[in-house]
Amino acid sequence: MNSDLVQTFTPKNDLGESDYRYESDLINIFESVRPEVIKGLEDFKLKTTELEKQYGSLALEFAINWFNYTDKLKQDETYNKFNFRAKRLKKQLIEGLKERGFKPSNVSKIVGAASFHKRLQDALYKGRAEGINQRVKKIYEFVLNQSISSQYLLAGMTDIGIASAMNYENETKQWDPKTDTYIGKPLTVRVLEELKQKYPINEEESRGRKKNLLSTLDIVPDIQDPITIESTEIKEVTQESIARDIVSLAKQLNTSDGWKDQSLIKILKEAEGELMSISHIATLPIKELATN
Repeated sequence: MNSDLVQTFTPKNDLGESDYRYESDLINIFESVRPEVIKGLEDFKLKTTELEKQYGSLALEFAINWFNYTDKLKQDETYNKFNFRAKRLKKQLIEGLKERGFKPSNVSKIVGAASFHKRLQDALYKGRAEGINQRVKKIYEFVLNQSISSQYLLAGMTDIGIASAMNYENETKQWDPKTDTYIGKPLTVRVLEELKQKYPINEEESRGRKKNLLSTLDIVPDIQDPITIESTEIKEVTQESIARDIVSLAKQLNTSDGWKDQSLIKILKEAEGELMSISHIATLPIKELATN
């Protein structure tokens, strides 16, 4: 029995881990299926993964151009009150990429990476009468040399985190007697995940309200390999993970004085119906949620 397929179809518990109480059920189901069917599902996974790797860079380029347009929309433009038009277009970009065949988790990576590209592109010329910001240029060259998965993780780091990623291979160099040289450890997605946990981005910093700390970075090689998606390293976004994010953000919101903040009210009004539904769900007894 294919362990990867079994893992895919095994129900998950509240922690997102495989619930092995269903192991006997999965065995019975899989034993009733023809081997050709199992092989077909395996081939489908391999082929779709390869296609996403092959066309991921094109989807990224498309998303960057999409953001280049939506960022130019004026707040007072017709049908764009409260920047609604740009937000609606961004939502449709996400839905469109899914409809084209990209996995939802990969779409999140592509859109996140594209947003990061746009942020860096804007920073290249921000506040400059002529020329470009050389520090930002070094960062951008480094980002272009990474996979989309890695770019997405870098987008969620502080400046210190990005600096650590850029210097990682140099800082981990050790003497290798076989090659008679110093060799650094490769910057893997696993390493970037650890750096992101250690240096999570601050929203205030991403909006340019905090001094950039990348003035002492070493220049990185100007090598730009094709950008690919490593889909096996991407976790699916679930309703549970979204709910946890909402709870975390809600606890950070200052609701005691929120009724006096008109700008806050306007923002929340954009999702009034959804927030009312969430509020209703939150009042339901846990036992009722479990049975429904």
